Amino acid sequence: MALSTEARNALIRVIQSAVPLEARPFQAIARELGSTEAVVLEALRELQHEKILREISAVLEGNLLGHQSALAAGSIPEKQIEAVAEIVNAHPTVSHNYLRNHFYNLWFTIAVPPEMPLERTLELLAKESGVDGFHALCRTHVFKIGVNFDPDSLKNRTEVTQTSSARECEVGPRDAQFFRALQTPLSLIERPFDELAREIDASGDELIAFAKRHLGGALRRYVGTLRHRKLGVKENGMVVWRVSEDEVQAAGERLAQAPEVSHCYARNPIPNFPYTLYSMVHGPSRESCHEIASALSRQTGLEDYAVLFSEREFKKQRLRYFLPELDRWWRERA
Repeated sequence: MALSTEARNALIRVIQSAVPLEARPFQAIARELGSTEAVVLEALRELQHEKILREISAVLEGNLLGHQSALAAGSIPEKQIEAVAEIVNAHPTVSHNYLRNHFYNLWFTIAVPPEMPLERTLELLAKESGVDGFHALCRTHVFKIGVNFDPDSLKNRTEVTQTSSARECEVGPRDAQFFRALQTPLSLIERPFDELAREIDASGDELIAFAKRHLGGALRRYVGTLRHRKLGVKENGMVVWRVSEDEVQAAGERLAQAPEVSHCYARNPIPNFPYTLYSMVHGPSRESCHEIASALSRQTGLEDYAVLFSEREFKKQRLRYFLPELDRWWRERA
């Protein structure tokens, strides 16, 4: 018996919020929905087949794992953009890479461990790409993070990010194995954590206990990620705001309260780009994103802003840590 449209949409809401860290997570979700494990698994497989569900896995907090992360921007000649994007994409911890409608036209996210410094990594990428350089825009404040769309209204439901008191954790070789397992996409089977754990010679119970120990800290969330365009959310705009340093905290808190905003960060400025506050908005069209940005400007009193749209998506995946291929990338170049 398949899920009704209402129940399927409820399932989509649940997996975007939290997938239970239990031996049989889909059985737990089924109980919440008043369904059965088999029906929930069938519905999730359909969502995966329809390319709505991207994956279910851990979202890790890089700074608590000792990594430095950044949004990087470069101004790339049009004739070089394909080749440069390919070189950037080959870096194992580049997770998102977009062509945007701006003088700085290539934007990508990257995270690196301390033994592979961020500035040096960007220098190596620029050298290999044959471009002048990439600028690092590092987060200075986090006000809101994560995407959670209601499948009925297509409105964002992300909650304001609460300040975490979690400390950076020491990660030994065995811990890295556990984190690697948790960031591996979960199979849509009855006991998926058992399968992940077998790869590292552990039990499913051990892996779940490790995950629960770090939940809310180095393991920010354990959730499903969707392809939002498949849901009907066709456009997203990166709205950047020029805000003075002493106003960033208050302005970021105001922006984060807006339900239309899914992500809200403060970052350092770079040459010819004085914007310090970033917010992501989503809508069915670019016009709707401009309307949201205009409304946010009126609500917050922030007047100096720009809206950058993605012209092309070169890479999009969940950020992975402790990758052996990253060590190889560094050895071959540095």
